[in-house]
Amino acid sequence: MAMAEELSIAESFAVDLQWPENPGKGGDSLLDGSLARFQILVGDKSLTAYQTEKGDKHSYLHVPTYYLVEWLAQNWWSFLYEPRKNDRDDFEQDFRTRHWLGTARNGFALPDVTFSPAGEKVEIVARSAFLRFAHLNFIEALTATAATDSVRSEFSKFIEQVLMHLNKNGVTDSAAHRHWDRVRNTTKEEETYCRMVGALGISPYLSHPDLDGVFEKIAGKISDSMLTDLCDATNMGNIERAADAADGISAALSSAKDIPAKELLEARRPADNAPRAYEWGYRATDVARSALGIAHDDPRGSLAFFDRLQFDPSAGIDDGKSLEATAPAIISGAVERNDDKMRVVLSGSNGAHRKFAAARAAFLAWSPGSNSSRLVTTARTRDQQASRAFAAELLAPAKFLRRILGDRSEVSPFTLDRISEEIGVAPTVVHHQAANHGYYVAEAA
Repeated sequence: MAMAEELSIAESFAVDLQWPENPGKGGDSLLDGSLARFQILVGDKSLTAYQTEKGDKHSYLHVPTYYLVEWLAQNWWSFLYEPRKNDRDDFEQDFRTRHWLGTARNGFALPDVTFSPAGEKVEIVARSAFLRFAHLNFIEALTATAATDSVRSEFSKFIEQVLMHLNKNGVTDSAAHRHWDRVRNTTKEEETYCRMVGALGISPYLSHPDLDGVFEKIAGKISDSMLTDLCDATNMGNIERAADAADGISAALSSAKDIPAKELLEARRPADNAPRAYEWGYRATDVARSALGIAHDDPRGSLAFFDRLQFDPSAGIDDGKSLEATAPAIISGAVERNDDKMRVVLSGSNGAHRKFAAARAAFLAWSPGSNSSRLVTTARTRDQQASRAFAAELLAPAKFLRRILGDRSEVSPFTLDRISEEIGVAPTVVHHQAANHGYYVAEAA
């Protein structure tokens, strides 16, 4: 398999659709009316590029598009707004049914491409693949990130064009038409609900009384941005418990003390323009250190960071007991920003974990807007991922680890555990930092 090319996050996204002059007739009105020549582009790379067994290369596919349109329309809100939640095989397989183009093949050639929503961006992974039944090989392999709004706009136009062409050919009532009519007739007010439900991997157009009960219970108690964070991090099996925790954390924010964060908040946080979210987080750590006068290789830099903010992660409104019993592991805190001040609430009593969550909260508050409130979660959205990298680099600087570990290629977990204990950081943070910066962490005997 070809190695995926890493593209810039600035790559554009487009779907180009053309109708053949003499399509012919195969006897199926849905397939005949949707036979099209189209390509999907990320920058100048065609995800639909293929090579035949004879060696001929093409960038456009020439296949019926009906099943792809039906699949997109049916899974619309999840396709655009459901982040990955779990690495377990059963969860991954379920996720793929809504995000992998191969699901919509139905006997026709479509590339091996997965669209993984991550907040305001969609991460796109294309793999080269030989389709024996179609006698062709999709040749493009890449990893890219495109703006969610761009992906939404381009696929919306694609769906509209195909359905209009079907209408002209006498097909006006199909499952794809009905699914898309629901999407198209969704109001602005209803869209918020659709995006939240879609983020959970289910259709907002079906009845979900238990979920609606959860939403009604927390309505007005947490902000819309917190509700988005909640749905991005949960599934139908844990959202009720997580919602109770979010309610308690949000209520605690009103009693938390103001943290003066002007020095940090006045610095410009780097824009999300890195191919990988963790790179965004690392860049933000560099900017924060420079703004606060903190050395880039000082393992005590996190202490200086919190001192400058006049915030002690081991203290605060939550004593580590009131929320620990109710907050599932997916929520580790919350932050509210008002102009140049912020309030933070942390769950759990473990000091190292609270420091990590506090640093993440600072990253989430450090946004272009002056007022916001967020949950600190395990979600795989771009900003939540970047916040984890920001905190890891702040607490266990890569330059410090390089100074201690040197040029060795392999390190033992015992060495990393000793380092984590010395600097007061959770062992998992140090292990991940070492692995992410080129060290092989040997398994314990």
